Amino acid sequence: MKKTLLIGLTLSSTLLLTACGTKEATPTLPEETPTTTSDLLSGTTTTMHCPEAVQNYLNQATFEPKSDAPSVQANTTIVVDYIGRLADGTVFDTSIESVAKACGVYVAERNYNEGLSFVVGEGKMIQGFDNAVLGMQAGQTKTVNIPPAEAYGEWSEEYVQTYPISDVPNPDDYQEGMKLSVGYGMTATITKKTDKDITLDLNHELAGKELIFDITVKTIN
Repeated sequence: MKKTLLIGLTLSSTLLLTACGTKEATPTLPEETPTTTSDLLSGTTTTMHCPEAVQNYLNQATFEPKSDAPSVQANTTIVVDYIGRLADGTVFDTSIESVAKACGVYVAERNYNEGLSFVVGEGKMIQGFDNAVLGMQAGQTKTVNIPPAEAYGEWSEEYVQTYPISDVPNPDDYQEGMKLSVGYGMTATITKKTDKDITLDLNHELAGKELIFDITVKTIN
């Protein structure tokens, strides 16, 4: 559960700028949920788990480069499909519906047919993602490893803040482990709560982690 916690507090302007400078994404890392897919030709139904769903998607990625085809450049508007995962195989976000269902990150309100549209180099995506798509052609799939420095940065003790419990409205509503919106597009996790203080970790949930993205360029505009 995510609540909005409005605290009129002493977060430094440096902290706010740093934390808000990266695209907010992603969620609590999920548990794997099996999904079923139907083979329309044979009429059979297959249950897929997360690793199988990811591999099934990658196995379908075929691409023949064309020397005269346009490629992704800076300031180009493109639409991509993607799977974002960690080194241990955990999928934390994806635009592929079958993978989302199998990996426990499915969002019913999301339109999985439209992909993700963005302007390359505009700063809306993490640096490593922006860099990865440069030079790709429509229909191409690439798997890239993105270090923390080009993703959500390293985890930092500086972003762990403790505040008097008296500054928190309705403190009984908040428990350790709860994720909060704290304003300015920032998200925090309650790591400790006592009768006197509450401690928030404002590091991005994926801070300090190497990210693996499977990216398919759908269109180049």
